[in-house]
Amino acid sequence: MVRNITKDELKDMMDSGESFVLVNVLDPADFENEHICGSINIPASTIARDALDILNKDDTIILYCSGAKCTASGIASEKLDALGFSDVWRYEGGVEEWKNSGYCVEGLAYRGKVA
Repeated sequence: MVRNITKDELKDMMDSGESFVLVNVLDPADFENEHICGSINIPASTIARDALDILNKDDTIILYCSGAKCTASGIASEKLDALGFSDVWRYEGGVEEWKNSGYCVEGLAYRGKVA
């Protein structure tokens, strides 16, 4: 079962050092340009193929994409759920909400800038 997580809950998990894998499910070019600090990239289009090689089924996995209007994290979360991943979360606010809240983002768009 996939559950939703808010930006505040995600930030609290990060700040407390809780163990989880934060996954950006956008295309590699979008990830390289801008992503939440500490996240990895597994595109929604390949997550069913790549997840078992990269993730453990018992990991806490939090998926996100660009923002509330983006459906990629929903699609990816359904794929992981179908593969038997047991602790999958979806952060619907995505990189846009995270960035607009002043939290850490990184990527090519931020080279030479102080965030």
